[in-house]
Amino acid sequence: MEDLQKLRKLYHLKNVERANTVKDRKESSAEHSWSCLILADYFLTKMQNHHLDRLKVYELLMYHDVVEIEAGDIPIHHTEKRKKKKESEMKALAKLKNDIPTELKNKLVSLFTEFEEKKTEEAKFSQAIDKLDAQIHELDYKKDWKGWDEQMVRKFFEKPIAQFPEMKEIFEKLLKYVNEQGYFKQ
Repeated sequence: MEDLQKLRKLYHLKNVERANTVKDRKESSAEHSWSCLILADYFLTKMQNHHLDRLKVYELLMYHDVVEIEAGDIPIHHTEKRKKKKESEMKALAKLKNDIPTELKNKLVSLFTEFEEKKTEEAKFSQAIDKLDAQIHELDYKKDWKGWDEQMVRKFFEKPIAQFPEMKEIFEKLLKYVNEQGYFKQ
């Protein structure tokens, strides 16, 4: 039962609210992680010439936001809050690794570190998926784009996505669509 109770700590990711909308509520970080997995599966199937380790990508995306259980989500455009994001997440990681089953401690630390450092192709790919997912999700919630413009979207999201031509193509189509549909003119 002790391990079961510790494992339940990871379920708390369902309770972390993000800035994105889902119906009449905010998206949870767990929902975001799930949609990242679906998006990654799509691109991994489409981009077979990249030879990425599929399991590694899935694990990176599964664990990339787990620290938000303790640190909370800090939206990308919250400049002041983001200044202490790394420090906050490292404290959260230190606490979480003691609150989860022993079998997952090293895995959590290793995957979170790999994702943040962006040194492997799988981490770079996962970072791009993380950024693109938020944009695709928000296509259903035009009102969430209020106050944004194309320059801001490019500033916060384009760099990691541009490393993968297949994702860059989708990103450009998405920007063209939101411009044509007036997402930025609210």
